[in-house]
Amino acid sequence: MPEVLANGVRLHVQRLSPRGGPRPGAPVVVMVHGMVMDNLSSLYFSLGTSLAHAGADVICYDLRGHGRSERTPDGYAMTDALADLSGLLDALGVDGPVHLVGNSYGATMALSYALEHAGQVASLTVIEPPFLVEGLGARMARSLARVSAGLDDAEVERWLERSAGRAVSRIARGAQTLLRETSIARDMLATEPFSPRRLARLNVPVLAVYGANSDIADHAEGLARLVPDCTLIVLAHHTHAVLREATDYLRVLLRWWLFEPGTPVPPYADTAGRRFETPDWVTRMVPPPDLNHPASTPARPGPDTAPARPDSDPGRPSGDHDRPDGGPGRPKEPKEEGEPGRPEESIGTGVPG
Repeated sequence: MPEVLANGVRLHVQRLSPRGGPRPGAPVVVMVHGMVMDNLSSLYFSLGTSLAHAGADVICYDLRGHGRSERTPDGYAMTDALADLSGLLDALGVDGPVHLVGNSYGATMALSYALEHAGQVASLTVIEPPFLVEGLGARMARSLARVSAGLDDAEVERWLERSAGRAVSRIARGAQTLLRETSIARDMLATEPFSPRRLARLNVPVLAVYGANSDIADHAEGLARLVPDCTLIVLAHHTHAVLREATDYLRVLLRWWLFEPGTPVPPYADTAGRRFETPDWVTRMVPPPDLNHPASTPARPGPDTAPARPDSDPGRPSGDHDRPDGGPGRPKEPKEEGEPGRPEESIGTGVPG
């Protein structure tokens, strides 16, 4: 299922499920990546395969103009992105509530979608969503406009290849084209911050994750205090790139969120199972555990809580695995249903706008 037509746009899609297909009632998880220097591969490889291995039905897709999706000359406002996602779910025949997982701009988009389509969302996991800055759309537009006006393709490509390798350089070339040949910077002017009144109407459980050293860390508690049912986790020593920096813990956290509600928040542990004391990593959690949210707000882990061990081998879920990162390459031969496939190396930066 590499491509579907949604809202009049061809979108590249990868769907992951455990061997034998998802079990009845399995959660449907839709992952939304960040803007410009990103594509579906950043979430596909970091979290998607692990969740599919745990039993979820996972949908990853490239936003309009990103990765292998169609690059239209315009249509990059938030309203367009929400219409694309709605059309994607219709095209895939998904009619029940979905669990949205978004990173950076994708997290802001997930919040917007839940506000516009409340009955179609079961829960939200938002990683580093920027939302509280007044004039957010204008600031993003100015930043993108400066970048697109000042890029020298050859110079930037040479620098990226030296510092980050050819994979990131290829992503950067696509980003340059997106900035120069589409209305994405101009359309960001239509993106406005959420009002407190709107966020207070959000009626789905929200898991929000921020890095304490992120440039938008000050958004974290504001979001958690405005959203009625929000569990906030701020990871010390991490930045806006928390998806890349704390991948193993995020895998554990997502499994807990989807499959173990009501149990203690898993403590931070690395792939070797070595445990870091929770107070060093989970610096704030809002609202605190109390009787106001007994079902949806798990208690803090106590000193006797057994450490959660991230799955260092997320397995090989079945699905379509022909270069999800959008890079060139010959499509693989189709596999029989349920046959495991191994995705190729991710080149999404995971540090989107």
